[in-house]
Amino acid sequence: MKWGELKLLTLQIMFSNDAAALSVDDSNQTYVNAMPGVANAAILQVVQVGLPIRKKFTVVLSGDVTESVTGSGSLTLPVADVLYKIPVPDYCADFRALDPGQIYLERYGEYGLADDWSVENEDTFVIRGDTAGTYTLYYLALPTALTANTADDADLGVPEEITRILPLYMAGELYKDDDISMAVQYRNEFEDALTKLQYDRQRRQGGGSGSYRNTTGWW
Repeated sequence: MKWGELKLLTLQIMFSNDAAALSVDDSNQTYVNAMPGVANAAILQVVQVGLPIRKKFTVVLSGDVTESVTGSGSLTLPVADVLYKIPVPDYCADFRALDPGQIYLERYGEYGLADDWSVENEDTFVIRGDTAGTYTLYYLALPTALTANTADDADLGVPEEITRILPLYMAGELYKDDDISMAVQYRNEFEDALTKLQYDRQRRQGGGSGSYRNTTGWW
């Protein structure tokens, strides 16, 4: 969903935009001005209570390089008899936290969950550098902050299932001073929708017959 679409849907819920397209005027300008902060709060709440944004970062141990090489979402390091301590936020600006159950290793033609790693200070990935291989780290990401200068055609950068419930939260916050009863109704609808999304996410994650390992502090 685009930023302009989210603003339009929120205004329509609040009966402040009758047209099919976003139309900002004196009657709704105050709402629009407050939307970036309210939208940021809504998205952050959703991703923190069980619907996280996940992204991946790749660490390659290679015998073909003699110094570190940084790419888009990746870091290549030379194979060496050293202990590598990699501060992930230095390479992923939107880093929030590592997902310890989602760290994989490809080595000797095999791929699976890694068990030869550790984490320091919650954000520093630690591995031995003496054997070639590729680690894939999935991490929880911070949402991109919206501002007054964010273009209407900017993508929100969050899963579609999240964007669908954001207008309810935003309308509830923006309508507090105008109609508290309606504001409470919108917020209740948001909380109900969020609970359903959490349940659906947990149900989907609970399927299957696989397993995972999580080992830390391995030396």
